[in-house]
Amino acid sequence: MTGTTAAMAAREIRISKQALKAFGELPDLRVNALSTLARMQPPDGPADRAALITALAGMDGPWLAAPPALLGPGRTVELLFGDGDTARIGQYLWADPDGRGPGFRATIGKDVLRLAGPIERDDVLLAALDLAAMPGMGEPEPAAITFSLEQFWATLALFDAYRMTLLRNRLARGIGYPTGVTQQTLAEAWRAGIGRPDPGWCVSLFALLRPDLVPAGFEALAIPAIDEMDAAELLARLPGDADDPVGDVYILGPGLDDLCNAILDGVVQFGLSVQRLRAANEIDLATVGGWRTPVGFWLADMSAIPFGGTGSVVLSLLGSSSFTNLIDHVLGGNAQATDAPFAMKTSYSRDAVLAAVRKAKPAATQPPVAAPASAQVAPAPAPAVPVAPAPVAPAPVPAQVAPAPAPVAPAPVAPAPIPAAPAPAWVPTHTIPPEGMTAWPTPDPQKPGTQLGGGLPVAVAERSGDWAHVVTSNGWSGWVDGRRLV
Repeated sequence: MTGTTAAMAAREIRISKQALKAFGELPDLRVNALSTLARMQPPDGPADRAALITALAGMDGPWLAAPPALLGPGRTVELLFGDGDTARIGQYLWADPDGRGPGFRATIGKDVLRLAGPIERDDVLLAALDLAAMPGMGEPEPAAITFSLEQFWATLALFDAYRMTLLRNRLARGIGYPTGVTQQTLAEAWRAGIGRPDPGWCVSLFALLRPDLVPAGFEALAIPAIDEMDAAELLARLPGDADDPVGDVYILGPGLDDLCNAILDGVVQFGLSVQRLRAANEIDLATVGGWRTPVGFWLADMSAIPFGGTGSVVLSLLGSSSFTNLIDHVLGGNAQATDAPFAMKTSYSRDAVLAAVRKAKPAATQPPVAAPASAQVAPAPAPAVPVAPAPVAPAPVPAQVAPAPAPVAPAPVAPAPIPAAPAPAWVPTHTIPPEGMTAWPTPDPQKPGTQLGGGLPVAVAERSGDWAHVVTSNGWSGWVDGRRLV
């Protein structure tokens, strides 16, 4: 912890979900697209307005920045970690887009939201480096492998398939690493990674970081992607018998085999996602993810890929100093910490929010409504990757993806949405059908839509007629034909 943060006397404030529900009694409250509250569901029972007033009244000093950081954050940082046995997900909030002033860690429990702080940007940097456990790491010879997006997803599924095969072999008291994996196991690994998200597994880690890039019809697009990798000598494909349900056998080449063996030995996997509200409806996002191995850090840079689009993924081997510099850059290393009181102009100031809650009349509450975001997500400086936590008009879906049959979209509706059953934090309730489907920013099929990949877990936040408002694990949301959800 830095000296500035220590001087701020860090503490934790717990706010029950019943208390947070009182925000729904404020008719003019619109949380922004980055807010943690935008992805929470209200609990049953009446709102506890008195508890919310008590919590807000207790936010003084540097904690005056907590209400705007919670309701209208300008910057959020999500840190994912997994080693196969444990998984951690941390979310950090700042009111200021550049991370100046106090920040707070938000943890959503079953019945309560915990805010801890204040923290600084450097505290998150230290947390990321601590999870990566860098002591003793040297500076390896630089190396890089470039994949198409389809090849990268296939490679992640191959890594998970090797690991599934290894675990099965060990259960059967086998020894040694698997020499290859079957097409059948590859498909099983993909379905498990998408259907049961766990940042300790390769497919899940990157699906949690970039759900907008999860492809529809993976099994169909994986075949040409693997053929391309076979031609590039990244792997070898051994054709299976036509009547054999296990299908082809895939054997990784020397470069990928070394990384895969390190993953099988139980390396640390980590991901970092930084979202910055650059303008009223423009969001920059930087995302990196990868593995700490005995020889260095393998990191995937998805900088060139727009939201919902396609492009190349560069997998680079970095040493400890290069890794530190990259993570520092992604976190916004140019921003300067400050001890000055929070002075940003905001409609979410503690005093304004507290006064509004005190004046509010108890009513039938709705979850806090996210302010609309209509503009495209703007790319951030390298290695930033554009991702939208709110619906945007995306780039076309890659040609290799088998298109879903054009569904008959439900007609636009005017009635107010009906809240779905409450859920503790984000909990998936459905999955996107195998053929994929289109999501729209509002229940209107005339607007630009976003293609969602088959098997993607979603939570239904609310329904309106045949429409369902779904939310993904990173807070992105859109409206889909609820009749087709699985």
